Amino acid sequence: MKKTILAAAAMALSLPATAQAAANVTINFSTTNAIPASNDFQSQLNGLGLTQYATAGASLFLNGPASLVFEFLGSESGYNDTFSTVGGLSYTETSWLEDHFAAPILIGTEYFAGGDLFKLLNFTSNLGVGATVGDDGFGIFLGPRAVSGGTYNTFYLGFDDEITRQDDNHDDFIVRVTVNSPVPEPSTWAMLLFGFGVVGFALRRRLARTTAFA
Repeated sequence: MKKTILAAAAMALSLPATAQAAANVTINFSTTNAIPASNDFQSQLNGLGLTQYATAGASLFLNGPASLVFEFLGSESGYNDTFSTVGGLSYTETSWLEDHFAAPILIGTEYFAGGDLFKLLNFTSNLGVGATVGDDGFGIFLGPRAVSGGTYNTFYLGFDDEITRQDDNHDDFIVRVTVNSPVPEPSTWAMLLFGFGVVGFALRRRLARTTAFA
């Protein structure tokens, strides 16, 4: 009986660990380009350890449920560019040059169940052009030693509103994204407390039996 109770407790305690596994994003790409001097934020990006960017054919895959936090870092554009998510978050820059790297502007937080972020994160312009993950014009900034398939808890996106690598090299609109793993649901906490309760009950019974036969 004691072994059965302890086994059930161990199983209960193992469930929350699975539910709380930290989520991250896998970035896949075939090639990268160096961030050129014509990028108005080259120095700020380099200061963050970002010297390359991937664009056409790249992908972002969220490895599990998580909330993504989006922050506006800067823009260089003569147009009105907008960053938006499939869930409705949206932010439009309207100035020709903005630099908020020192004090990012919070766009918002949105929950994602996980999977490919293609068509879930989008840039558009009043020029009538736009780009989503994997399109030319949608840049993902990376470090010099980045390899395809690497995982990240924080990553950086950029938009080129001309949808061409010969324009501004993806510095028209720069967004920082942070992955926040979800807080366990009430049912998970209940299972955790149940597990501790079962363990405590089993230990008390064992202690009582030991005392009785002492």
